Amino acid sequence: MTLENRRGALASLVRTLAVALALLLPVPAVLADRAPIAPASSAAGVLGATTYPLSLVDDDGRAVTIAKEPRRIVSAAPSTTEIVFAVGLGDRVVGVTDFCDYPEAAQSVPKIGGFKPNLEAIIGAQPDVVLAVRGFPAEIIANLEVMKIPVVILNPVDFTGVLANVERVGDIGNAHDAANTLVTSLRQRWDAVEAKAKGAAGRPRVLFEIDASYPGSIMAAGPGTFIDAMLKAVGADNAVAPVAGGMQYPSVSDEAVLGLAPEMVILGDAPYGQSVEALAARPGWDVVPAVRDGRVVTLSQREVDVTSRPGPRIVDGLEAVAQVVRPELFGPSDTSR
Repeated sequence: MTLENRRGALASLVRTLAVALALLLPVPAVLADRAPIAPASSAAGVLGATTYPLSLVDDDGRAVTIAKEPRRIVSAAPSTTEIVFAVGLGDRVVGVTDFCDYPEAAQSVPKIGGFKPNLEAIIGAQPDVVLAVRGFPAEIIANLEVMKIPVVILNPVDFTGVLANVERVGDIGNAHDAANTLVTSLRQRWDAVEAKAKGAAGRPRVLFEIDASYPGSIMAAGPGTFIDAMLKAVGADNAVAPVAGGMQYPSVSDEAVLGLAPEMVILGDAPYGQSVEALAARPGWDVVPAVRDGRVVTLSQREVDVTSRPGPRIVDGLEAVAQVVRPELFGPSDTSR
């Protein structure tokens, strides 16, 4: 389960972290004639046109061929939806998940389900391509492939991967100009934050809390996550790295937290009920430096979204983390909190 989907689970399933099993639904016997939407040239870039059929290898190592320029796109994750809209292909989106809430225009697009994608809904949208993330049900992929509907998995593991996926979506949709412009802007903004943070004093130990639903332990962002990369970019150390054991989202006991002595705690689960007061009331946490020194910070829902979705707003997430960790350099954080 990706972190962006985990966020959806926390919000919609009352903070449970169980992975929902994807259900295979029957395939309609007859597929209606496809009615194209959006002119094929509406998003074509000036830096060069895609040649179709387009053959590529997606982030799951699958060879995929897209026969023609897609006029109808199903996006099966919030991050892919944001990318598609950001490169100017939003008018081609004919299906999104229940969790695709940004940009606002995505909220009015027909839904294909949440953790249990509805195969009939996907096929009924008559897509030319389906964009998804790792964890999209293999059974649904197999059924779509039988019906000659290509599925492209996008699973970036770092910021460079996000930029590559923006370029890939631009290539798939023949939107090279918009994709390249966006990539340049995102890279410049990320580099600017890193450069500015180099002037900061010290490296605070920061604990980024993802979930505290289970008494006696928390889930935190560990090494190898986008949040970890953001902390490094702003000149901070990930407090849970010594006990993560190679896990990206380790469960850390209260006792371990006391030993780690984080100097700042960021509550990524604040929109789901956690608060500074509740954290301070946890047994033993009153001696944690972050609590003792008043450096426990809550995030708004917007800040949570942009730090967890590997899409074009990931740099918004970096800037939000920079404002929280380095307010003396980057100013106050989100006033909507």
